[in-house]
Amino acid sequence: MQRRAFLSCLAALPLWARADDLAQLQQEAERRKQLYLAQLQDLAQAQPSAIFHQPLDIVLGPALAHRTVLVFSDFNCPYCRQLDPLLQQLAGDDVRFVMKWQTLMAETSGYAAHYALQVWRHRRSVYPDVHQQLMQAPLPLELQHIDAIARRTNTYHLLPKTAPLPSILQASVQLGQQLRIFATPTMLVGARMMGGMVDIETLQAAIGEWSLTP
Repeated sequence: MQRRAFLSCLAALPLWARADDLAQLQQEAERRKQLYLAQLQDLAQAQPSAIFHQPLDIVLGPALAHRTVLVFSDFNCPYCRQLDPLLQQLAGDDVRFVMKWQTLMAETSGYAAHYALQVWRHRRSVYPDVHQQLMQAPLPLELQHIDAIARRTNTYHLLPKTAPLPSILQASVQLGQQLRIFATPTMLVGARMMGGMVDIETLQAAIGEWSLTP
């Protein structure tokens, strides 16, 4: 991301830009990178409850797992769908995955996430079935797909009735913006940001390398 920002700055410079101008741009890009890395480090160490242990968030894995990974995902994201079974497989005593739903891929992303959060809150016993069906529905998700899932799982009464996103979903979107999440899936593993699809061995290794000591 920092490299793209730096290249964009270079493209905006006139051809006669001096070498020291380029050096200053590089220094500024490096400064912003270090600030961003420090932000991730602070977040990983503090692990504020409002972000890592928010009761309304959808979580894969036990509450007392040793590590908590934030997962920025979207029900309309094909790579998120490929990653999801890996999260299900790894969730356990060592790690839990907190889903921070984003609304980047399509207009129905927010609606699907809102519905999922409603089911998680009010009918948690059927949430795994709803989650799986949302992840397996045709892309892009259409309202009729979500409505059909709600009817099949007897959760039609939990479909969103209002347009505004609930506060918990707004908080996830805002967190994604603060952490410069521009694509899904993205995971915060310790202080390391991992973007895109990864295989289970890579993800497992990243979690294993995450020291639990400050």
